Amino acid sequence: MATIQKDTRIDLRIGNSQKDFLVYAASLKNMKLSAFVLSCAIKEAEDLLANKTQFTLPEAQWKAFSAALDRPARENAKLKNLFKAGEVFHG
Repeated sequence: MATIQKDTRIDLRIGNSQKDFLVYAASLKNMKLSAFVLSCAIKEAEDLLANKTQFTLPEAQWKAFSAALDRPARENAKLKNLFKAGEVFHG
C-alpha cells in the first residue's frame, strides 16, 4: 500500500469531552483519531461541494431543462456587434 506524504498540519483546540467523544467514535471504526477526523472532514467537504455543483430534478423538470439546453441559441444582435467591435474587455 502506498504511503501518502503528509507535509501540512491542522491544529484544533477542543474540549476534553469532545476529544473523548471523537476518540471513541474513531475506535468504533478501528481508526486513529487524526485519520477519523480527516476522513469525516473530507466527506463533509465532498458533500458540501457536491451540493453546490450537482442537482437533481423531477423527471418532468429534467426534460424541460434538457430541452432548453438542447435548443439552438438565439441570435443576439447587440452581442454580435460587441464581438465585431474587436476589444470586448477594456482594462
